[in-house]
Amino acid sequence: MEPKPLFDQVNEGQVLYVSWNDFRRLLEACGFKYQGPRGIRHVFAHPRIPDPLVLQVLRNQDAKPEDILKFVELAKEYNLKP
Repeated sequence: MEPKPLFDQVNEGQVLYVSWNDFRRLLEACGFKYQGPRGIRHVFAHPRIPDPLVLQVLRNQDAKPEDILKFVELAKEYNLKP
């Protein structure tokens, strides 16, 4: 899925069954840079956000709904858009 429709989808609260690869493309479209793994988690940084976003992939290769909600909160707070 393209970043813009996915952004609209997660902002409407549809956070289940989001592919990790699609979510990663959305993060990068919003200005996050992949910093690398930290154990089983993946770290993303944004120049305007002081703390990194630490995310985990589920076994079925989907993004964790809690992590998506965390991103939605940051997107609203810092006015991030793809």
